[in-house]
Amino acid sequence: MIVSFDEISDNARIWIYQSNKLFSNDQIKIIKDRIQDFLNSWTSHGNELKVASKIKYSYFIIIALDQDTSLATGCSIDKMVHFIKNLENEFGVRLLDRLDISYKINNEIFISNLKDFKDKILEKKIDNTTIVFNNLINLKSDLTNRWEIPLSKSWHKQLIK
Repeated sequence: MIVSFDEISDNARIWIYQSNKLFSNDQIKIIKDRIQDFLNSWTSHGNELKVASKIKYSYFIIIALDQDTSLATGCSIDKMVHFIKNLENEFGVRLLDRLDISYKINNEIFISNLKDFKDKILEKKIDNTTIVFNNLINLKSDLTNRWEIPLSKSWHKQLIK
């Protein structure tokens, strides 16, 4: 059962898939339709899942699962990854590459590969105050306080020597 993202529990498990390219408004409309179709058919051992989704900043696909009503199994997560891979192929983007790092400078979002991100640190274009996106968070409630955080408070801080 699909619910609005605002309605789903703050304890919902989330997955964040970051695109390496900005989605256009037309692409977002198509992607939302594809997500809706996928979520309507997404089950765990035949059981319906209470789910929600949203696209944030035209880069991030966020899928939420209410764990109070049912849990995702290995098979259901595999189905989601397969769905995301299909989106990658259809739109010519990377959504599963964890070495792409997203950050904000002056409210503009940038996506860099790990090497370029480290180079920007060395060049002092990125520092401890730079806002980074921690796409490893697990709960919807973490979106508020733990997703967009200063580099100094993120796992990314290990990249600064």
